Amino acid sequence: MEKPPSKSTGREATEKAIEAGLNLVPLAGGPLGVAFAYAVSFTYNRRMTQWLEDLAEAVDDLAEQVDGMDLENLAGNDNFVDAVASATQAATRTHQALKIAALRNAVLNSALPGAPDADMQLIFLRWIEDYTAAHLQMLTLLNDPQGWYAQRGIPTRKDVLSGSRRKVIEEGIPDFAGQDEFNDLIVRDLSNAGLVRIGNLNGMISGNGMYQPVTSDLAAQFIKFITDPRT
Repeated sequence: MEKPPSKSTGREATEKAIEAGLNLVPLAGGPLGVAFAYAVSFTYNRRMTQWLEDLAEAVDDLAEQVDGMDLENLAGNDNFVDAVASATQAATRTHQALKIAALRNAVLNSALPGAPDADMQLIFLRWIEDYTAAHLQMLTLLNDPQGWYAQRGIPTRKDVLSGSRRKVIEEGIPDFAGQDEFNDLIVRDLSNAGLVRIGNLNGMISGNGMYQPVTSDLAAQFIKFITDPRT
């Protein structure tokens, strides 16, 4: 899959500067409005170009690893095309790298056998767009706390008799430490969607229970859908 052609930002800037100059009339917001509109559209176009380039490379990589995957046939796969369209819209509306990676992975997984059906796929894509990167991080941690800790070299507190999931969250994601209201809001959002089986992070639990998953089967499916399938 060839990368989409890059635009000449220098030529674009020159054209817009000329356009702004022609608008130098005694009307409020003439050149300023053009400059602002161009600044926003330039950032949007840059996001779009980067997303499409990265997605094309990722699909290429996946096709090399999966026997029988034909790039031309993917264009006729309605679920895949739906995923590309939905993910592309969402990707241009965020700068969060974790969300963009989740959207890319969702597109890749939509091309594989056993992908979610059309309705569930669109629900998962909507969740990626609606949730913040913090939601995705906390959900992944709560789905497999021990795996999360192991991947990051964080020791578990197996010697303690009891503890709280709040402590597990704060140790697993140091940026969340001391943000009780924020963390509780995220847990409530995930609980309302049926993704976690707890409504809050309060309460003491036994040492062994601290690191047990508290997510639903639906959450496991969602996390699999947003995980990079490439080796």
